[in-house]
Amino acid sequence: MAGNVTLDVPRTRFVVVHYHIFKNGGSTIESILRREFGTGFTMLHGPGPNSILSGDDLGAFLRDYEVSAISSHHLRYPLPALPRTVIFDCCFLRHPLDRLVSVYTYYRGIDSPDPLCRRACRQTARDFMSQTLQESPNMVSNVQVTQLANAGAFTRPANENDLECATQVFRNMAIPGLVDLFDESLVAAEYFVRPAFPGIRFDHTPHNVSREAGLARPARFHKLEDDLVELWGANLYADVTRLNEFDLKLYQSAQSEIRRRLFLIPGLDDKLVNFQARCARLAARPAVTHAATGVTRPLQVQTL
Repeated sequence: MAGNVTLDVPRTRFVVVHYHIFKNGGSTIESILRREFGTGFTMLHGPGPNSILSGDDLGAFLRDYEVSAISSHHLRYPLPALPRTVIFDCCFLRHPLDRLVSVYTYYRGIDSPDPLCRRACRQTARDFMSQTLQESPNMVSNVQVTQLANAGAFTRPANENDLECATQVFRNMAIPGLVDLFDESLVAAEYFVRPAFPGIRFDHTPHNVSREAGLARPARFHKLEDDLVELWGANLYADVTRLNEFDLKLYQSAQSEIRRRLFLIPGLDDKLVNFQARCARLAARPAVTHAATGVTRPLQVQTL
């Protein structure tokens, strides 16, 4: 057969999927995706608060619905393999001990009949953590490694194989992030996803922030350690640290991956200054949601 042949095939579809780990900056990521994708964004839930959605569940949903961005507390890795669909996965991690303090602060700040919320409201941080260690190791032991490597299923203590798997999942993410390198993570994301999403902007204002007053940022680890020893006591701090050996190693590896990506970006300093200026301008504007206005800022999505 001579000549050129053109096959009429469907376009390649690009979808951003945010895997939301509790108290890891996910509400801010959700707000960005809702703003950028408008009616193309959806929250994806299972039938109950502790539901788990697999890659197969995500694949089935994407086959049935033409959405461009998803955020979910219930979705778990691994990613599905779908024909003519490229998933840009996003997940933010956090220093595991800083995250546990944020969980306690969050529970204290909401009015809920949930037993954990009621207990947090009547207990000190030390008492709350001590009881949680005794009764609920799944809540305090290598939570992020378990989430990435084992679909959140806590059946045993995490081990080196789980850490290796979780580390590889993070390195392979299209949009990886760290809470204490939040802006830097999103500057890298804007740069590297722009071929698929030319108009995307990840500037933001913080949403649903929970932080114990006076607690140091994790980047200043020794100050954080001092604060946590004061908050929990030396023995309890040692117990929590031991139970998070692999989450701490994952966190350190994640820092290296974010910094590696930043190193590759030309004109990084200017991009970061511009990004933070956009965030400041955004924070100064009156808050307007798509639901209130019905207006969506158009986002050009590259198709192949």
